[in-house]
Amino acid sequence: MWRYYNRNPEKREEEDCVCRAISTALGIRYSAADRLIHLVAERERCEPLCVCCYNRLLEEIFGLEAWRPRREETVGELSRRRDDEKLIIRVDGHLTCSIYGEVLDIWDCTDEIVDCYWIV
Repeated sequence: MWRYYNRNPEKREEEDCVCRAISTALGIRYSAADRLIHLVAERERCEPLCVCCYNRLLEEIFGLEAWRPRREETVGELSRRRDDEKLIIRVDGHLTCSIYGEVLDIWDCTDEIVDCYWIV
């Protein structure tokens, strides 16, 4: 259900979960996701990893709709339930992704509670 996957081109484990999750789920280059996030941050005058920045990127630029679980649900449960889709998933302080039921990240966040998610 979870597999270690580091999309960072330099394979560094750093606070780049937004770039890793977005580039992995959308199938775009890491550098493209990073640049898009920074462009939105410049336009909105906010920090690049601020929730408002990547929300705008996902919803306004990529046209994805944010969904909220109907009940408390973990990343693992959501990933299993929606195993026929690509998801970008937000938990408290972290963004991850699930590709057809497999959570791809640098740490196992499958027990974290989902705040919201986007279906790619």
